[in-house]
Amino acid sequence: MAPQLQTAPPPDARSVRAVAATSLTAALLLLLAALSPFGAAALAVPPGAVTVHDTTGTVDSTGLSEDLAQVDFRREVDLVVLVVDVTDHGHSSAEDTALNDTVRDVAQEDLTELLSADGDHFADGTVIIALDPDNRFLGTYAGEDVKLSDDGFSAVQDAMRGDARDADWEATLEAGAEKYAALLDRPWWQHPVSLVAAAVAACAAAATGIGILGLRRGARRRVDEALPRYGEVLSRREITDSAARTLPATSPYAQAVLRQHETYTEQISTAERLHADLPVEQDRTWGWGFSSEQRRIAHEFSSTVESLDEAEGEIIAAADLLHRIGQWRAAWDRELEPLRDSLTQLDELTADPGADGASPEEEAALAELRALGEDASAEMDSLTARLEADEIDPDSALEALDTLTRELSAAVARLQGHRINHLAEDEEEAEVLREAAEEVEDSDYRTLRGRRHVLESPAGQDQFWNLSPVLWYASWRHESTGALDIYRNPPSSSGSTSGYSGGGFSGAGSSSRF
Repeated sequence: MAPQLQTAPPPDARSVRAVAATSLTAALLLLLAALSPFGAAALAVPPGAVTVHDTTGTVDSTGLSEDLAQVDFRREVDLVVLVVDVTDHGHSSAEDTALNDTVRDVAQEDLTELLSADGDHFADGTVIIALDPDNRFLGTYAGEDVKLSDDGFSAVQDAMRGDARDADWEATLEAGAEKYAALLDRPWWQHPVSLVAAAVAACAAAATGIGILGLRRGARRRVDEALPRYGEVLSRREITDSAARTLPATSPYAQAVLRQHETYTEQISTAERLHADLPVEQDRTWGWGFSSEQRRIAHEFSSTVESLDEAEGEIIAAADLLHRIGQWRAAWDRELEPLRDSLTQLDELTADPGADGASPEEEAALAELRALGEDASAEMDSLTARLEADEIDPDSALEALDTLTRELSAAVARLQGHRINHLAEDEEEAEVLREAAEEVEDSDYRTLRGRRHVLESPAGQDQFWNLSPVLWYASWRHESTGALDIYRNPPSSSGSTSGYSGGGFSGAGSSSRF
């Protein structure tokens, strides 16, 4: 009988369930307290007046006014929307206070009703949402009696930023008005700090109850799922070892499989050791799985068995292919799959040159890639037919696939270089595009050719190579375009700019960029 894992006496089942029930009840009460409507303002008051002042002709003033009139505040306010171009008022878009100064100028020169009696602040009861579409400014301003905190003004601008970046100007202004209405006179219990505190307390209480049972349940489930697979692995071990022993020693592809078999043998020993530490099912107490050591054993055993299960299938398939026996045709199709995927992607790539078009150099490189793809497709069909007719040995066929992969990889590298030259305006932008390659994840092709490449290729080699080069290029093109757009238009921080360039005016509010 396998040795038994010595554990501390498990907690009584009833006491554990009682703790869990108590914790969950506490969590529910805390959430109800946080979300209950006590103290909520009873009134939902639409604006007393809505004014849309658009000097740029950007928005539908009539439709926007009607929509804004439906926004509910907790008190009556006069809602004003200003759509302006700061440069029309003599301000430079490079100045962070440009929109603040423009809103002040509009109030002083065109809409004096927006000012207080002393002219130093905005009028009481006034809420102003401002937008400069061309120069990418957002602003929020208010009279002293309805002003928000600095963080509140920033939160309104944050709510507008997404729609502004999509150039949906009416939605931008509506989002600003709705957010302002939600923040003005907000009850303390709806403040994020209060909600976060309640949520943290509720989550902590819930985690206590759920975690006690969830961790135990997860450990036991891993073991229950891994044990049958472990039995299957052991039952096939002799076949797996035999397949490894019969691999042709002179084959470079077999060398990669033999290295995998060494790892497989080491993992068998690990699985046997972990299995010996697991109590047999009839001796596994209700509380097994509570301790961190028990959970570690369960997790390590499960992951080791999963790795063994995958490895044995690959070792047997490799032997079948290299000897052209058993299920060798399925193993050969797995070797073809990366190149087939590249050829499929090549058709899509040809149909979509990208939003920025393609330079003549790119067009030429793409034509070269298309020609290579046509040759590769014909070559793969020919290799398959010759293998089936026993006119070529598997190693030579695999070498031919590697040659096709190298040729396509080299063509993709040239195409990538032309793409970078076409898009980048300077060396810094070129570097952004090159670095985007690091964000492209390789597809998980578990092939003999991939394992040989990993085994034989020196670390840090400069020459580009990928099992599915065109598929990789399509992913890189998507990643690099996004990276370049972010580099050219970096997201604005949520920090707002308050204040005005001239003295004598101190109206509440701030602006930021989108």
